Amino acid sequence: MVPAHVLAGCLAMLLALVARDVAGAEAAKPISAEPDAAAAGEKADEPRPADKLSVQQQGVADSFQHLQDLLLRMAELSELADPRRAALLKKAVRESEERLIGVQFESLVELLEEDRLSRAIENQDRLREDLEALLELLLSENRSLRVESQKARIRAYLKRLNQIIKQQKDVQGRTAGTGRPGPLADQQEKLADKTGVLAEDIQKNEEPAGRPANDADRDSGQDEPSKPEESEGKEAPEPEDGAKEDEQAEGPEKGAAEGQNQQGAEDGGKPGDSPAEPSQGEPQQDSPRGQGQGPGPPPSQEQPQNPARPRIEAAERRMREAEEKLQRAEREGAVEKQEEAIRELEQAKADLERILRQLREEEMERTLTLLEARFQKMLQMQRAVHEGTQRLDKVAEPDRTHNHEIEASRLGRKEAEIVVEADKALTLLHDDGTAVAFPEALEQARDDMEQVVRRLDRAEVGPLTQSIEEEIIAALEEMIEALSKAKQDAEERKLQPVPPGPPQDQPLVDLLAEIKMIRAMQMRVNRRTERYAKLIEGEQAERPDLLEALDRLAERQARIHQITRDLEMGKNR
Repeated sequence: MVPAHVLAGCLAMLLALVARDVAGAEAAKPISAEPDAAAAGEKADEPRPADKLSVQQQGVADSFQHLQDLLLRMAELSELADPRRAALLKKAVRESEERLIGVQFESLVELLEEDRLSRAIENQDRLREDLEALLELLLSENRSLRVESQKARIRAYLKRLNQIIKQQKDVQGRTAGTGRPGPLADQQEKLADKTGVLAEDIQKNEEPAGRPANDADRDSGQDEPSKPEESEGKEAPEPEDGAKEDEQAEGPEKGAAEGQNQQGAEDGGKPGDSPAEPSQGEPQQDSPRGQGQGPGPPPSQEQPQNPARPRIEAAERRMREAEEKLQRAEREGAVEKQEEAIRELEQAKADLERILRQLREEEMERTLTLLEARFQKMLQMQRAVHEGTQRLDKVAEPDRTHNHEIEASRLGRKEAEIVVEADKALTLLHDDGTAVAFPEALEQARDDMEQVVRRLDRAEVGPLTQSIEEEIIAALEEMIEALSKAKQDAEERKLQPVPPGPPQDQPLVDLLAEIKMIRAMQMRVNRRTERYAKLIEGEQAERPDLLEALDRLAERQARIHQITRDLEMGKNR
């Protein structure tokens, strides 16, 4: 199976070839309408540059067609094992057809053959834009890695923001008390610088490349049709509601960049306008940039602007205003500006915490979907193996031939394929790290699968092998039911109000589902204990194979005890 990032690399190479052809077309454009006749005669036998370009363009077109066929084939192969990936690949092909990329390639070849280079250059620019959009879509498959990286960055921002809030409250307390204005002004300046660096880091890391970080594109009105008056150039927007005097007091050190970011701050809920109303009805959720309204990347991509940044920038401005008032020994005014800064910082903190919750919800949804699809595949495969085992067992032993042994071995290989699928599912569960009983239940089912593999390799298709297979099927059904319930719970949580306090990583499956999983594992151990007891002749087991089975069962019981303790101690949180 070719990974999507490899396909994306192929598409990136096609983009480079298109860019090369654009440059070649530019170079092939005639400089003069009357070329030197002698020079033309000397090169009469050589192909025209436009002919060479048309051949190269046809090669790129053929490569793209091959890539599109490969996308469709991969989508078909991954439909059952990874439905999200299959949907992504199909979406890429569908978007390619909607953008008429194949038709654009054919048109370019014809234009180059006809020596219409100026028109070809224009079409190549449009084609390159469409290919870049397709590349961005294919790269979105690596979203899980980017989400984990983004979560780590958001946590780091929150840590820095909490330190800034703590320090600002300390400075405010001493400003309201008996602290000397001069040293306090210096401390306020340093804290404002620290806040500005945080805003710059968020802008650099969270606002995707390809979209101007200085809001120049956003000022063009594409994302904000309701603000046509702000669509001219990069000029700073006019402050509102008495903010003009505050802006004039900031000094020249902020420059044009401060003015450009002011628009983002005002659109995010006007943090600098009315300090008495800093968070009217969660304005950050309605922010055009915070939610990426208008044309832009798919929903799985990072949003054009982090909603916390305008809040932090507004807090920085209030800090600098407080600094100026402290320099003029205006304690009361400085305290007021410091209070406004704290409110903006608290709102920015709430914005970052909300983003962290959304990332965890997205992560859980993706993991649950992948797990459910993989477990469904494992269940389907296990039922097929079980039916094959039952079919072989119906043949009386005296009538069995070498072909029956071959068929049993074939079933063993199919069971080994289920073990591989179980390993992949275990990797997903361990990467998530919030479930305790669920991975253990799958580990035990996997151990049973390996036991079935060994028994089928020995052509042992009797009741014992079939009973182990039935237990595997029951375990898979229980886990699929738990995953479906977890997905339903995740959907319901989206409709519930956000709980107060810092966000906690929601476990993949809830406590009740984990307890049910432990109960199911214990019941399977009990049934197997009863079955082994019937095989013991006398007071204790003596057969080596039975002793080995009892040792495995004792180890399984010990693991169930351990995960029960882990769950009690909250290791699923």
